[in-house]
Amino acid sequence: MILPSLLAPLFRNYLFDTIDPERDFKFIIKTTLSTGSWEQILWLFEHYGEKRVRETFLEDYYGLRSLPENARKLWELVFVEKPAVEKTALPGDKWRCRRMAGG
Repeated sequence: MILPSLLAPLFRNYLFDTIDPERDFKFIIKTTLSTGSWEQILWLFEHYGEKRVRETFLEDYYGLRSLPENARKLWELVFVEKPAVEKTALPGDKWRCRRMAGG
């Protein structure tokens, strides 16, 4: 099986005809969740099913977190019952000194 042309705009940087829907399912799911249109996302759920999409998202969510933050937060509302707590940084925290003098 080949991917429908509906998904081609999501994979402009790849040889679209070489993407295998079964072998590359995680790549397809994550790409579609992060940048897909409503029609593309509907196709994703129809083709792979809610369970497979959820499992792929949760693997990324609790793992490497390769999805962009805005997409991760959106799909977190759909798939995660108890969201992971992230420490919110204050504006100057990145540059604040982390060592104490004399210690």
